[in-house]
Amino acid sequence: MPIGSIAVFDEGSFKGTIEYDTMAEGIKLTSTSREMEYNFSIEQQPTKVYVILNIERKKGLEPKWRLWLNEFSLTKEFRPNIEVDSGTTIISSIIYDITPIVRQGKNIFSIIYKGLESITVDSVGHIIFYPAEEFETKYELYAGALLLKPKEKYEFSCSGECYIIAKNPSKETKLEIGNNVINGDNEIVDLKIEKEGKINVYFDAIDNFKSFGRIYSLYSFKYKVPNINIEVEGLQRDGYVEIKLINKSEVGLDKILANLFLNSLSINFKVFNDVKVGQVIEYKVPISNQKGNVSLRVVGVKAGYRKIFDKSFSNV
Repeated sequence: MPIGSIAVFDEGSFKGTIEYDTMAEGIKLTSTSREMEYNFSIEQQPTKVYVILNIERKKGLEPKWRLWLNEFSLTKEFRPNIEVDSGTTIISSIIYDITPIVRQGKNIFSIIYKGLESITVDSVGHIIFYPAEEFETKYELYAGALLLKPKEKYEFSCSGECYIIAKNPSKETKLEIGNNVINGDNEIVDLKIEKEGKINVYFDAIDNFKSFGRIYSLYSFKYKVPNINIEVEGLQRDGYVEIKLINKSEVGLDKILANLFLNSLSINFKVFNDVKVGQVIEYKVPISNQKGNVSLRVVGVKAGYRKIFDKSFSNV
């Protein structure tokens, strides 16, 4: 059996969408490198917002820090929700409901570390619930630390879309999650898997290997969404590109993002807000006569939910 566990901290169903992201980098905080920031944006008034941290420290060490959200001092106490003993270290998962203090636009979550001995922030991420009557989302959110021993297997259920934060300890080992393989040295990844059914996890290591494969967080979602469809038309002419976007979705969109590329380099970026059903957007972008591949990536956004449309252009 794996050591530790991941436990549900929120589950249910609501009218809206869920946006999530994570910085999974394994940042070490020390007496000389004391500060780190994690930035995220709020697009509209949310119903709920979480920040989730996964931290590793030596056994017996009680971290001293202060956490900030923007100009608000969140806490100076270290209060983990879930802790797992790995034998040589303690792994802590900490969950904050920051709904009342977030603001629309950019938010900055900061850690100011005040200890003498180092701790490692393996990941920090956010989850945002946006209300939208046209959407329905069923969700299960798990946090904690599940430690897999060499050749150990684990299985979990995915409702349609799953998001997993995991860590492989060494280049000598592999952590396999579905069709994904993590094999870097102390490599931390966040994976998005679209599947309804069981997903298998396997830690491939020699029998006497002393470290563990880790699963930190698991989010499982099942969405019921309206059809979002943007018709993208365009022609590349001498000296410019003509672009036409038509919102053929079932609903109006909060925004449409349009990014024009030449040979994979962005040369023009536009944002169109509050786009009605059936609305037509037309514009021209000057372009050099340099030969190359011209393409457009269009993103339709509704209550944090995003759908991508790609288009390549031909010369006229």
